[in-house]
Amino acid sequence: MALAPGTAAGQRAPAHPSSSSYLSLLPDGPQKRQFIIDCTGCHVFDAKSAFPDGAPRSRASWKERISSMYSRFGAGTGFPIIADPQPADSLAEWLERSLINVRPPAVVDPPPADARVTEFLIPDPSDLPHDLMVEGDGSVVVTGMFTSRMYILNPRTGEFATDNIPVQGANPRALHIDDDGTWWVMLGGPGLVARRSPFGAWTTHSVGMYAHSVARDATGIWVNGHFTGHPSKLAHVTASTGAVTTVDLPSASKPGVSPIPYELRTAPDGKIWMSELHGGRVLSYDPKSRDSRVYEMPVTHSGPRRLDVGADGTVWIPLYSAGEIVELNPTTGAMQRHAMPVRDALPYVVRVDDARGVIWIGTGASNAIYRMDRATKRMETIPLPSRGALVRHLDVDKRNGDLWVAYGASPGTIAARIARVRAQ
Repeated sequence: MALAPGTAAGQRAPAHPSSSSYLSLLPDGPQKRQFIIDCTGCHVFDAKSAFPDGAPRSRASWKERISSMYSRFGAGTGFPIIADPQPADSLAEWLERSLINVRPPAVVDPPPADARVTEFLIPDPSDLPHDLMVEGDGSVVVTGMFTSRMYILNPRTGEFATDNIPVQGANPRALHIDDDGTWWVMLGGPGLVARRSPFGAWTTHSVGMYAHSVARDATGIWVNGHFTGHPSKLAHVTASTGAVTTVDLPSASKPGVSPIPYELRTAPDGKIWMSELHGGRVLSYDPKSRDSRVYEMPVTHSGPRRLDVGADGTVWIPLYSAGEIVELNPTTGAMQRHAMPVRDALPYVVRVDDARGVIWIGTGASNAIYRMDRATKRMETIPLPSRGALVRHLDVDKRNGDLWVAYGASPGTIAARIARVRAQ
């Protein structure tokens, strides 16, 4: 279902503060950056989190909430995304002290609707659209992480078709589409790479790990072990045979903390690039030489997330909790740092449009997309209609430069949806 440009209901968006405005109330520093990594990657930080019933949350309430999250998502759980938890007592004390004497952010009118943005409701509003990719004909394929469905949007009509993955509890996360229309889908929970032919036939290959992302090379698909600990691991599925091989990467500098491998991208020279959310670094792996190289990020607890690699080999890295985009020269290791226009915007994902000289940035907290001119490094802010839009993934339609956006909060503050940002 397509929605009118501007807001989810064709009206102005509700006037309530962004998550970034709530995060900006917390004092900057390493503790805040670690808190952001641990506590905002799945859902936004908002009034319900910080000021329930209009008053600052008490220390006891913070401790109860933190302890609950650690018990569900900390080390030793089935989904240990909180890899480096701060002690619940001290974190609760810090949060109470930071917010007890401050006022909640002021309610301000949202920016005017941007006619370039159109939202599309996913058929199941409770689903989580994790990744998306544009096919050659302009259709948009979306992973339904919670329903084991793949959604196919016809942008001309606004209608969705669905394809149910024939795997129990498929948990589709990452997606790559070959030029011939073959889909490669990472199924997190079952530890499978699924392949769907252009004719709709599904086959699967076990990689023996809960992976996060996929990257295509000349011979097959790479995936990374989201929770494999030390060392971080890659697996490769050879397209022609289905053979699976695994690779160990250099261990992170914090041996007691799982690095949480995150994004994978293939560079023009064939190297595979990977970010580590808790490891605070990015790595390159050369399948030909089997050599790895590590690049430490310039600030601690920075949370590098969904990076991209340009046609010239430059790596663009969103530092989620540090609020910066790092431009990395892979040959020299030199890094240029670009601050986001909004404090605590939480840059989550970057995609490079080489043909138009544009760097697109999706964020987890500012209800906006940012368009960076690669030559001037100037950023344009494009407001999103929906408040509470945690942007988890982006893809560029190579035919026209349109950007496609997946919103992916859990629990979601809005019904599941994706959006298109017109390039012109």
